[in-house]
Amino acid sequence: MFISTNLVLPTRTVDETNCCKLFNVCSARHNQRNHRGHTREWTDLKNSFHIAALLSLLTFIGVPFAKAAQSSPPSRPDGIFTPTISIVTSIDKTGRPMTAESRQLEPRLTQSIVAGNPTGDSYIIHFPQGAAGGHCSYSGNVRYLIEGGGTLTFQILADSGKLRRGYSYTICKLDVSLRCTEAPWWYVRDRTYTITKEGITVNGSTLVPWQDAVEAPELLQKMSEKIKALNERVSQLTASNTVHGRAISCREFHPETKSYRIHEFPTTCLIKSVCDGMPNLDSLRDGDPLDLNSPAGSYVKQQAKVSDFSNWLCWIRTQ
Repeated sequence: MFISTNLVLPTRTVDETNCCKLFNVCSARHNQRNHRGHTREWTDLKNSFHIAALLSLLTFIGVPFAKAAQSSPPSRPDGIFTPTISIVTSIDKTGRPMTAESRQLEPRLTQSIVAGNPTGDSYIIHFPQGAAGGHCSYSGNVRYLIEGGGTLTFQILADSGKLRRGYSYTICKLDVSLRCTEAPWWYVRDRTYTITKEGITVNGSTLVPWQDAVEAPELLQKMSEKIKALNERVSQLTASNTVHGRAISCREFHPETKSYRIHEFPTTCLIKSVCDGMPNLDSLRDGDPLDLNSPAGSYVKQQAKVSDFSNWLCWIRTQ
């Protein structure tokens, strides 16, 4: 490490010059002042060197500083535990079916979407203050929409000055009949959603109408076709000799780490003795949630061999 500095020697004053002439002590006094200047500057130099060396050492051993100590956000949101943020335009040309804006709140997100609250999300871009934008705060309005890949989504709307942002959470993946093919995700795990030409019904009672009732049926039909085409492409990648059977699929949530684990329990077998105790799922459709207190739920508990199922969600699906 190299540190450069400029050492400036002190200059004589007029009084010192006169003093030299009268008492002949100029040389001694000047040398004394010069020595003190050098000593002070050498001390400053050593202090600068020690500080720089100490900072380098602390950096090397990983001691965090104020700026470096700020925790960086995860690489990207997932729409499940953290919202996926997108631009909201006055006219949406993506062809996504979406409901009208509503004040109907999802219970587990109620505190977040109170109008005027800051978004508090680390993924948002805080625009400079001015007409174009500013810090984002929730508008209090929400809506439901179906993304292009066939995902039913709950979107919270926020205002950033004159700009708008949507904070989207995944509800579930849909099949060609626009039914959930899995249990709803974390924040909406105890809710049911029914999609009709009139709108989306939540928990069998609250209807949130489509934004445009006239074009909604056509958009729903096109979305169903997109999902069908996507499923066909996926099935083409599956080997022709693969045996398709029904299974019970479960998600085990870990709220403290915002993570989950998938469990699969097949309900078909080739050896009769292994089939003992397997539930009959003929009355259940793909995507139907499973009651863990039912015979099929008892089978899951027997196979999983765990004691706590408070954060488990299970549903029926075709493998």
